Amino acid sequence: MALLFCAITAKTYADNPIYSWHVSDLARAQEKEIKLTDKQGQFLYIINVQQMVYLYAAMISIAEAGEIQADFIIIPGTLPNAFAGITEKDQDFVAINFAMLDILGTDMDMAAALLGHELAHLKLNHGRSNKKQVIINQGGSFSASDTRYSRDNEREADYLGTIWAVEAGYDPEGAVALQTVLYKYFKKVASSSFSASHPSGIERITVLKSLARRLSNR
Repeated sequence: MALLFCAITAKTYADNPIYSWHVSDLARAQEKEIKLTDKQGQFLYIINVQQMVYLYAAMISIAEAGEIQADFIIIPGTLPNAFAGITEKDQDFVAINFAMLDILGTDMDMAAALLGHELAHLKLNHGRSNKKQVIINQGGSFSASDTRYSRDNEREADYLGTIWAVEAGYDPEGAVALQTVLYKYFKKVASSSFSASHPSGIERITVLKSLARRLSNR
């Protein structure tokens, strides 16, 4: 098992340390697993390299379908989350946290739906138009903490992201499966900020089921 510490540090809004790792780097590792640590050497997470290979391939294919480029990073996090943002130099990026990696596993249909959704936010300029975006400053620090999009933005990203996933060769049912898992998860965990900015889980699942049927019958 390789031991890997990322030198790019960031700060959360509570001024606690956060770290980020590029999926492209993790996917090139020769080992099967990588142990991620913080600056003090404290254990953070064990990365499955095969999962990184699959995720990186999915990201490339969906980004090609959407004709968009974005960096792809992994960050810590105990509640499943993924988000899109821009760097200080105006470079788009997509981030997935540890807890979301646990949910995705090697189900790349779900991963494709997630990546398509976040890339769609970037393509549709949701963050920039709403002035609610994550910015990674030079050196890796995060700012502009309000990353919530409107519910209409979320619906648009679900729709376009699922289409891109299908164009990249993934099953549209992955979007349904992902929202079903997240709906069950967040029913057990209080997350008022998530529900305030996202359509209800039942609504998303219902709409995505209809979309998946239409896309499967094309």
